[in-house]
Amino acid sequence: MKRCPTCQRTYTDDTLRFCLQDGAPLITETQGSAAVPDPEATVVSEARPGSRSEGPPPTELFNPRGAQTIAIPASSQTAPPQSYPPEMQERREAAPAARPRNTVMVVVVTVVGTILILSLGALGLFAFLKNRGDAERARVVNTEDNRPANNSNAPANNTTNNSNRANANANANTRPSPTPSLIPTPSPVDAAVVASQVTSTLNGWAAATTARDINAHMSYYADTLDTYYNAKSISSYKVRTDRERAFNTYSSMDVQLSNIRVTPDPGGQSAIATFDKTWTFEGDKYSNGSVQQLVTLTKQGGRWRITGEKDLQVYYVNKER
Repeated sequence: MKRCPTCQRTYTDDTLRFCLQDGAPLITETQGSAAVPDPEATVVSEARPGSRSEGPPPTELFNPRGAQTIAIPASSQTAPPQSYPPEMQERREAAPAARPRNTVMVVVVTVVGTILILSLGALGLFAFLKNRGDAERARVVNTEDNRPANNSNAPANNTTNNSNRANANANANTRPSPTPSLIPTPSPVDAAVVASQVTSTLNGWAAATTARDINAHMSYYADTLDTYYNAKSISSYKVRTDRERAFNTYSSMDVQLSNIRVTPDPGGQSAIATFDKTWTFEGDKYSNGSVQQLVTLTKQGGRWRITGEKDLQVYYVNKER
């Protein structure tokens, strides 16, 4: 064991030569013997303990070759990680893995809750609408039942009420439709009557042309024609312009119709007529010819008026005498 004579620090390492605190040469101490200075330590000058010196304290030379580095224990070393019991360690390791499962569970619960809320809302709306429809049907039925009726018509009224109730129950979720008995049924069209009326109209139209009476001739036309030869949606003013030009060009005009065939529509308000038209016009110019023509007519104000006119086939046209 060695001791520093200056600071009295002791060292158990026999290989140490100088004090690690102040650099003084260490003294070897043995049991039962006096302290012996280390012979390998070189001292330039030393002062006795307790003596005064006029000059500065003696300088001691430190031999670095003989010094040994001693590892100072790390008192501030980081404490080792705290250990946990096995069951707690398993919980800590399993905790991170549990979080995704918890997140998925929250999402699933949220989606299911949303669907449940929407389903309840839809059921509530359906029940509200159904109750409202039942109340409306009950009101209608009560109104029908409370209507006064004669004794002679009682069976017929009961039959009608039962029929209305059956229709109301069958169409609970649909918009009520009018009673079939209240819908006017169109009377069947008499094709022969329509054909006679249309034929009379066409003959009057041709006779007005032969008479060169522009006003009478134009009275057979509607205000607007859907078809006028190759044109569409033509005003009757255009037809009048064409007819006036012809009436001014020819001093004699003869128009004859034959093979008239009339096809009425199911409502009896319009018809299609096909016929052969032959004409002879004389005057400043000459024109003679024959065509197959189609005319559409619509009943307006109780009269048949022409709403379309075009040629289907040209048989012949002669412009020379």
